[in-house]
Amino acid sequence: MINNKTYNNAINTLKQLGIEHEQIATTTTGDIYDIDLEKNTLFPLFHINPVNVSTGQSELTYNFQLFIMDAVGERENWT
Repeated sequence: MINNKTYNNAINTLKQLGIEHEQIATTTTGDIYDIDLEKNTLFPLFHINPVNVSTGQSELTYNFQLFIMDAVGERENWT
């Protein structure tokens, strides 16, 4: 058991959630602009965007944006 979570521990834990999930095809990390929107990626996509780290007297607080998205096909008539 890991008592102290490092940045890499937190990223790897979140990545593993995406990898183990049966409905998620691709798991990525990085800046929001790193998301592949050209549909070259298998969807549904789970993207982890690290935002910032806040420091306290004896703690670190990691903040992430988590994106779970799917591609929507184009259709002329949705009804």
